[in-house]
Amino acid sequence: MALPAPALTFLLTLAPLLLARGQMHHGPVTPWEAETCQKPAWWDPRLQLAPARDSYTENEEVTLTCNKGFQPFFTHVKCANTAQPLDHSGSLKEDVWLGKKSSGVWTRVQGNIVCIETCQKPHWDSRLQLAPNQESYKKNEEVMLSCPKDFQPPFTHVKCTGKVLSVINGKPVHREAWNGKDSRGSWINIQPNPGRVQCFGKCRKPQWDPKLIFDPNQETYNLNEVVKMRCPEGSWPPPMEIKCVASKTRESSVIPYSSWIVRNATDTWHRMEKNLTCVEVLHVVPETLKISSTSIKLNWTCMLPNMCQHIRARCRLERRSSSNCEVEEVKGEEILQGQEGTFICSSLQPFTVYSVTISLLPSTILYTRLLSTKEMVPDKLEKLWMDVSTGSLRWKALPSCKGEIIGYQLNITTMRAADGSFLEFSQVLVNQSVFEYVPPHQTAGSKYLVTVQGLTAAGAGAASHLEFQAYVQVAGQPPGPWPESAVIVVVLVVVLLIPLSAGTLWFVFCSHRCCPLGWAMAPRAGGGCAEPSRPLLLASAGSGPGLPLPDSGLPFAFPEKRKPCPAQPRRITTQSSSHMRMGIITA
Repeated sequence: MALPAPALTFLLTLAPLLLARGQMHHGPVTPWEAETCQKPAWWDPRLQLAPARDSYTENEEVTLTCNKGFQPFFTHVKCANTAQPLDHSGSLKEDVWLGKKSSGVWTRVQGNIVCIETCQKPHWDSRLQLAPNQESYKKNEEVMLSCPKDFQPPFTHVKCTGKVLSVINGKPVHREAWNGKDSRGSWINIQPNPGRVQCFGKCRKPQWDPKLIFDPNQETYNLNEVVKMRCPEGSWPPPMEIKCVASKTRESSVIPYSSWIVRNATDTWHRMEKNLTCVEVLHVVPETLKISSTSIKLNWTCMLPNMCQHIRARCRLERRSSSNCEVEEVKGEEILQGQEGTFICSSLQPFTVYSVTISLLPSTILYTRLLSTKEMVPDKLEKLWMDVSTGSLRWKALPSCKGEIIGYQLNITTMRAADGSFLEFSQVLVNQSVFEYVPPHQTAGSKYLVTVQGLTAAGAGAASHLEFQAYVQVAGQPPGPWPESAVIVVVLVVVLLIPLSAGTLWFVFCSHRCCPLGWAMAPRAGGGCAEPSRPLLLASAGSGPGLPLPDSGLPFAFPEKRKPCPAQPRRITTQSSSHMRMGIITA
């Protein structure tokens, strides 16, 4: 049976390979054995191997070199085969090689090894520090540059781009080309000007004008670093950008230096020819600023007349003193004319924050301040009353519309209730969180006049008045209860007066032996008591005319000569009156 054509081709190819391996090992070889590696035929023919052989034993190191100006990717390689079995398809695997990196680490070689174009270590500034520091560098290998303290290289990284053909002194020359990475991360050609790769001093913050504001604000800046710079608000020139750049070496020094360039309005960079100074366009003298409770006044002067033809000043309400206060919006606005003048904001509310802004149209602010008007005395209290349940004065708190309320002042005047004559005056101050007060030492028969005023830093406001009598009545309010001590005193007096009054009446009747109450001495010869037609009210004192009872015109008086009353049967009568009810005892 004839073999298929593919199988026959495979056997014819495999036979010479197996024979070659057997001759190399001087003995029988199996497909599962592999103690050497053949030199790969696909490696760069410019590679120079040492030792130079066609095969190498396992773990044998081989040094690779190239012609001048070139360098292999790996400086050393070695065979890693221990056995080379056939795969499941019956094909032999290729040899395994390991390559040594510049870091000393061995890694498996993938693909081809070629001679790479190299550049020699450049002869730049001796202060430059290259990492890694080598005598030559492969093409496109990045090298980091650094400089001593307070110096900086123009590029953070460089790399060799290979050899290029240049014409020097009329002759074609192959030279090494290098690229450098700038601050934006772009690679630019730095040949054939090796002087550009030097250590430059960093740019120090410009000492042009102490009023200048830098962002970021640092003592030194790196090369090619862009810095924002501006003058204070209201000053000229407007904000701009500056950049630290490397300059050519001065004639008197071999050390290159750095300087600043500025970007102008046309978006182009140019070198600073002189120091920059901030100039106020419009000046407001602080001493001329006058603030009252209802107005703000300031004097202004234009420092750059050519720029003061379109200047606007205006006032605006910024913040109310309290959410409970009603404040009208201010519409003060004026176009300033000339080189100096006065601007006034009027009809303002006290204790309120306003903004005063002077700007160069359309939007350049020359002067702006937040100013608060001064305080005034507060308004009159809306409500003041006497709490009859506690005997305390109460009032409604004042809002801080015209000034911060710092307290309340009470003036208390004590007078006699009968004739209004003065007795005593007292003044009481309470803090802003107190809204009631109990007047002490009130006495019966006195009345009190109380005034309450709110207090701010400007003084006391208008007074609210309240008049009341002790324990009895408050103006505009029903009578209040008597204090407990007064009630106790009244009860004790009543208890003591009842028996004392009864004893006094009994003594009067027994000592004078007079006729019964309501009887008069009869004007007849034998004397005796005569019963009048109506009973009389006993006089209040001694002898003399008496007071008639209601609806009675009959007088009553003790007789000058008293006689014993005749013995008669005793009887009791009563007489009513609109004021009292009294018992009459007769005999």
